[in-house]
Amino acid sequence: MIQGKGKTLMPGLIDCHVHIQGLNNRCEADSMAFLKDEVPRIFQEKVFPYGITTIKDLCAPRHFIYQLREQLRSGRLEGPELLIVGPNFTAPDGHPANTLGGDNPWIRKEMAIEVTTPEQVHEGILELKKANVDFLKFTYQGGDYWYFDKRIPIAKIKKELMEQIIREGKENGLKTTAHVFYKEDVRQLLKAGIYGIEHGVLDETLEPDDDLIRLWKESGAHFVPTVNAMTYEKDPARLTNSLHNLKVLYDAGIPIAMGTDNMLEMMGGDVEHKELAYYVEAGLTPMEAITLATGNAARHLGIEDRKGFVKEGMEADLILLDQDPSQDISNIQFIHQVFCKGKIVYSQNVIQSYDIPEFHYPTSVNQIRLKSTDGKEEKVLDVSGYNSSGKIVQRITREGILWSEEICQADRNLSLISWEYTRSSDHTFLKAVKESSFIHMTGTFKGKEQDKRFRIEDGLWYQMMEMALPAFLKSSENEILLYSIGTGNNRGAMSLGEFAAKKLGIEQIIVNGSAYSCYKVSLVLTMFSWAWTGLYWYDTQTGQLIQSGEKKGKTEKILYRIC
Repeated sequence: MIQGKGKTLMPGLIDCHVHIQGLNNRCEADSMAFLKDEVPRIFQEKVFPYGITTIKDLCAPRHFIYQLREQLRSGRLEGPELLIVGPNFTAPDGHPANTLGGDNPWIRKEMAIEVTTPEQVHEGILELKKANVDFLKFTYQGGDYWYFDKRIPIAKIKKELMEQIIREGKENGLKTTAHVFYKEDVRQLLKAGIYGIEHGVLDETLEPDDDLIRLWKESGAHFVPTVNAMTYEKDPARLTNSLHNLKVLYDAGIPIAMGTDNMLEMMGGDVEHKELAYYVEAGLTPMEAITLATGNAARHLGIEDRKGFVKEGMEADLILLDQDPSQDISNIQFIHQVFCKGKIVYSQNVIQSYDIPEFHYPTSVNQIRLKSTDGKEEKVLDVSGYNSSGKIVQRITREGILWSEEICQADRNLSLISWEYTRSSDHTFLKAVKESSFIHMTGTFKGKEQDKRFRIEDGLWYQMMEMALPAFLKSSENEILLYSIGTGNNRGAMSLGEFAAKKLGIEQIIVNGSAYSCYKVSLVLTMFSWAWTGLYWYDTQTGQLIQSGEKKGKTEKILYRIC
């Protein structure tokens, strides 16, 4: 018996588009070590705590994903229910062969079936049917493709082979889904009888009277958007189009199931929560968004007879929450417990607190000025009011024009009590206040109304890294977790991000001809620790920031220096 008085019960989240492995594990030995050593931790730390109980993997090394599925089904490994597609059909030098596997023959063989003839398609389908995959998948996209920071030409599978995969898949009892970005490619897929569209129309916006929508409805094809993944695309229009088209297709009655393109090898379940927030931003109600990740997703996977709903007779994949996400989608973060097949697999953890000492700037330090190394941006941190009242103000100018202003009321350990942020250029005006165990934020972000609460408990709330870390450097802690509300140009903003700061030792540096002895600190967004590492150098005498930069691979790049 579970005591749930005052709480909200909902079905477990179903993500219909994830990738568990594929980027960092580049040989069979690494892949098997990842399965043994990392996957259990990923499920316990990055999947269950976010309420995810079912996933569909859209491409992973075949031997890895087959063994993982077997371990989950046999009960040797505790994790979400896993549905798979196996290696993807593609043209020679198509995606993922020429992207993930472009410099790695093992990845290429494990994750792609490159086909040029009907015989190769036929043999591939028989192989995947024998492996008992849940779906077939192929890539239907050609041309230039931005693979992270590299622009790669990819080939598109021939139209007649695309049609054969769909047709023979049906003959063998297998539904087929396709990676696709462009409208005319979607049109061809719908005419060929495709079951699932992954990603969708990203090259233009659709209107309700578009003939493609009529064709889509007639075909009955399902749609798996991956809106959050569009935040990493080089072309920002793809995100705009993804949001717009999601709402148009939803209103047209197209069956839609949540997908994220989450790279679980490096990311975490916060991606699923952001995906739901994007659905609401697109114009869906919170309840409609939740339905895409529960009942609709179960129907898409063909498991609606046992998953996706809270009712007697279903498998008990459930989330118990402290607050109701159908009223505010940001409440999805307030997860109390998660159940998978009736077993408690997660109970809420307390956010870690630290004994961070009081910090005071020397009376000689009233203002800290930092300039970008390209000369286009300047940050001015006014700390003149901190020692007396805890007030700190930061103004950023770009090419001489005021870009943003932040006003912080800080505690003596520099953790915030309140925060105001203004960026007039895109109608961003935010206020946030610490209220007991929560941060309550109101205002507008890029013209959109905001009223959100973030659970912080006794955690450290830092907004400006230029002023945040000197108190930590005086503490006995070597590494801390801290929290910050995103406000940048990225569309992933307006959520509470968790960062890890780590002391790296003392370094002697010279800036503008002056020598400084500095504490060096690294900072990573824990969810994307693989993607970016920030570096900060604080003067050991005054606590003021002297320079900052980033590290990619083994290369350090300075971005700002004191001036």
